[in-house]
This record gives sequence, structure tokens and C-alpha cells, in this order.
Amino acid sequence: MKTIDECDDGEVKSFFQIYFATVDVLTEAQEKFRRLSVESTTTSGRSEFRARALTAERDLELLKNQRRAFMASQLAINPPSAEVVASTKALAADLAKIVAKDAKANAIISLAKQGLDAFNKVTAAA
Repeated sequence: MKTIDECDDGEVKSFFQIYFATVDVLTEAQEKFRRLSVESTTTSGRSEFRARALTAERDLELLKNQRRAFMASQLAINPPSAEVVASTKALAADLAKIVAKDAKANAIISLAKQGLDAFNKVTAAA
């Protein structure tokens, strides 16, 4: 685990790359959940997708706080590998391609969870 002061330039860069890829994943998921909350044909579906949109919004705020803590040397990270960064970027690209329909909801949920899980491994204590 390293603070920003202990990371080399490449490690700092990889942190920000996975951070922004995760922001992309969550922002895309949030938008799709918002769309689904309007277009869902059932009341329970609309409620579920509103809740998921709020969860994505919460997760985005938590990410911002983790970035700020890292910048202030108050958060130590496990610098992500190039493979983890590339994988998270690919998740964001895959999620952007999915059309927000009820039938695709599980795929949206899964991709958003995978992206957030990858970032959480970077910020989790060993």
C-alpha cells in the first residue's frame, strides 16, 4: 500500500486511469438506470432502477472522496497493473454499447459492479 508521496509517476498515472475509467462506468450505468426508471413497464421496475441510479450516484461521490484522500496522502493504494486498468477501460466501453432496456438490466448491473470492484481492490487495505 502506498500513498501518493510513495508512488512513482507510473503508479500515480495508473491510479488516475482506473479512477476515470471507473467514473465512466458508474456514470454510464447511472444514466442507463435513470432511463430504465422512466421506461420500465412496472412500478417495481421503475423503483428498482431509481434505487440503482441513486446507488451509482453514491458510489461516484465515494470515488471522488477516495481520489481527494489519495491526493492529500490520506489514502494508501495498491497501484493497479496495466492489465487491470485496461480491463476497467474495456468494461466502460462495453457498458457504453449496451442499450438501456429491461432485458439488458442484468448486464448493466454486472458491468457496473465489475468496474467498481476493480477500483475497490486498488483502495482496499491488504
